[in-house]
Parts: sequence; structure tokens; C-alpha cells
Amino acid sequence: MLNFTTINSKNIKKICQAYRYCDYRISDYSLGMKLMWKNYLHPEVAFSNGCVIVKNNFKGATRFDYPLPCEEDSDIEGALSQIEHYCMEHYIPMIFCAVPESQLSTLASRYRSLQTESSVFDDDYIYRADDLSQFAGKHYSGQRNHINRFRNTYPEAEWHILTETDIPLLHRFFERFSYNSAQKSKEAAAELKYAINLLLKKNLFWACAGCMKYHGEIISVSLGEICGDTMIIHIEKALHEYEGIYPATVQAFTSCFCNGVRYINREEDAGDRGLRRSKLQYRPKFMLRKYNVYVHTELNVWNTIPEISTTHLTLSAIDETDKTSYNHLCLDDERNRYWGYDYRLDCPCPDENYFINVTKEDFQSKTAVNWGIHSDGKFIGEILLYDFDYHGGAQVGIRLLKGYEGKGFAREALEAVINEGLYSLRLSVIHAKCYLENTKSLKLLSSCMPKSGKDDTYVYFESRI
Repeated sequence: MLNFTTINSKNIKKICQAYRYCDYRISDYSLGMKLMWKNYLHPEVAFSNGCVIVKNNFKGATRFDYPLPCEEDSDIEGALSQIEHYCMEHYIPMIFCAVPESQLSTLASRYRSLQTESSVFDDDYIYRADDLSQFAGKHYSGQRNHINRFRNTYPEAEWHILTETDIPLLHRFFERFSYNSAQKSKEAAAELKYAINLLLKKNLFWACAGCMKYHGEIISVSLGEICGDTMIIHIEKALHEYEGIYPATVQAFTSCFCNGVRYINREEDAGDRGLRRSKLQYRPKFMLRKYNVYVHTELNVWNTIPEISTTHLTLSAIDETDKTSYNHLCLDDERNRYWGYDYRLDCPCPDENYFINVTKEDFQSKTAVNWGIHSDGKFIGEILLYDFDYHGGAQVGIRLLKGYEGKGFAREALEAVINEGLYSLRLSVIHAKCYLENTKSLKLLSSCMPKSGKDDTYVYFESRI
């Protein structure tokens, strides 16, 4: 089971080490990205199968990074299995963000149904480190001219490695920079705020940070992080009134920190025209595409819950007319003794809409489908498919209101849903389990499904095509 925590003093060095040797080259896979954008991404980390597993929460959804190896015997497939179980346990869709193109084949071969999404606005700009340290060749004549003009105009300007003693100078620098950037967009203002917060931290042991000083004041600052063979630039700010300051800062930073580094990642442009123009002027070697990947369950083929008719029953979505009876079923502790789930863990004091809303939310997220069992139009129980495992399997569960057992209703509903799952949803296998002492469920499941095993707690069943 994954145990997620925030990035803290106890785990940051292990996380830093993993990112230090990460070969994905994507800016999202860096400690600086997680720290700088923590109030937007809300990242949490867990360790499993020799990997760092990062869970982000933004744009109203939980999104996972592709697993990041942190040990020699790392097991990516095992880490993916843990993410699957976490999503099943918490009834959330499985979404990966910023997946490297090199890893897409692993996900495509592992999952039966997935959707990929990418945007040119999210592509990272990748440059050769040698190009930005030398600006050699006719293609960089403009940058060289700007740097020469800067050097001739401000000969006293010097590059320095940033230290904690520079924090007062940084405060003054950002007072001037904020004024110059007052007309920027909300996104730029947020990025500036996050950059300031990160640079003013005292412990930047993981980062490469430097500044250009002129007459004792900072006039530009840059911060990056080495991940594998790539330097990822997280922050680059300069005062525009010093003509040529930006290419001079790029060259000075690269010459200072990028010995032995092959590439420089200057991150994405987020669709900003001015930023795109600036990044293209440095002539990227290539653009690095990253993908959002949505792993679907078989439920994705259904826009609405289908109605199933049998000889004596109708199975349909639980609606407002069923609410009172459904609440009675969900709140009956005696009936739910073997259900395996206590609603109090999530909602100790549910209101009258809580249970029906949960069924709607679970179907909306395609993590479960609940049918109300109706006899002569009257709600008598519930049957559901849940725990879709992303590999063609799901669990089935059923419970009836008091007074409706022993009439063949449970078996009739169970057989109907098994057939619907196997032949309509095209599941490979449907699982079920019951407590050893639950003799009624044991008898029911034995009449409909082959037994597949048992342990000290449960008897297990499964049906296949």
C-alpha cells in the first residue's frame, strides 16, 4: 500500500538523488519543479519497488508522474501495479502527467485502453550545453553581439555563485524586477511569486544558482538543477534596462555550472508568444514532447448505466425514487456486517443524498457501476461491479434488503450482471469473495461462479468467458 507524504526534511535527499540520476530530460522530473510549484501541483511522494512515486493534485484531479527509479533493482512494473491498487482503493481515475515519449510504449503495452494528450505549448526546449556556453557560429551572431555590447557597456559586471549572504540583495533585485513585470499576465505573476519563494530559501543544496552583479547589486539571477545529462533551468530573471543581460546570463550560467552536462532544458513556453520567440532565438536542438495519459476502465464505453431485464427483475441506475430504500440498505449495520466497507470511514454523518451521490460520482469517474435491483418496480437491493483492475478484471458485489433473501433474486441478478460484464463490457474475468463464515453468500456465489481459492479470511470465486 502506498503511503504518500509531502516532500520534507526526512525524504528530500533520497528524492533529490533520484532526480539527480533521472534520464527522462523532462523538466517535470526534477526536485526544483516540485518545490517551486508546490502550491499549484500539491505533490506528495511515496516509495515502492525501488521507485519514487509522485502524486500531484491540480486541475481538479489526481495525476501521477511516471515512476522514477531510485534504487539499482527498481521495478517500474511493480510501481505501476501499486498506482493501480491506489486508484482502485480510492475510487479515482488513473491519470499520468508529463509522461516521457520514451515510456509511452510501456503504458501502451500494459493497459487495454488508454488515451494520450499532448500540446505544443507543453513541449520542453532542449539545447546543446556547448552551444549556450560558446554561442559559436553564424547562427548565434545576434547573441554574441548582445553579449559584447553588455560587456562593453557594463565592464564591471561580474558573475557570482549565489550564497545565503546574497538574500538581502535578492530582495532588492525582485523589488525592481516586480515593478518592471507589473503588466505581465496572472500566470507570469504566479511564476514570479513561486520563483521568489524558491530563491529566498536558505537550503538550496540541490541547485546550481548564480547571479550577475553590477556595482554591488544583483541585476540577473538564474537557478538550475542537473538531472542525468541535462541541466534544467527553473529560474532566469534579469533587469531589462541592462541591454544584453539575458544572453550574458545564459552564457555565464552555462560556463559556470554545465561542465560535463550534455543538454540544457529551458522548460516550456506555456503558449506565451514573447517567451516562445525568446526561446527560439537560442536555437533549440530539439523539442521534448510529454504526454498526459488517461488509463480507462472498461466502463468508459458506457455513457449511461444500461438497464438489464431478467425474468423477474429490472436492474437500473439508482435514482431519486430509490433514495429512501437505498439509504435504509446502506445504513443497516446488520445487513452490512459482511459487506466489507464501513461508510463511517469516509462520512461519519451522511445526509440523505450522500449514498446516491457516491454511486453517481463513481460511475462518472468510471471506477464502479451500481445497479438498483427492482422487483415489480420496487427497490429491493443493489448489485455493482467495482475494483476495475485496468487489465480486464473487476469485482462483483450484491446485497438485498431484509425480507428478499431466499427467493432467487440474488442469483438472478448476479447471473445477469456477470453476463453483462463479460459479454457487453468485454471483461476477461469477474471476481467475487465472501467471508468464510458468511454461509449465505458462500452458497449464492458457489451456485453462479467457480471457486478459485481461499485463505484464512475469504473464499474466492471468478467467472471467465
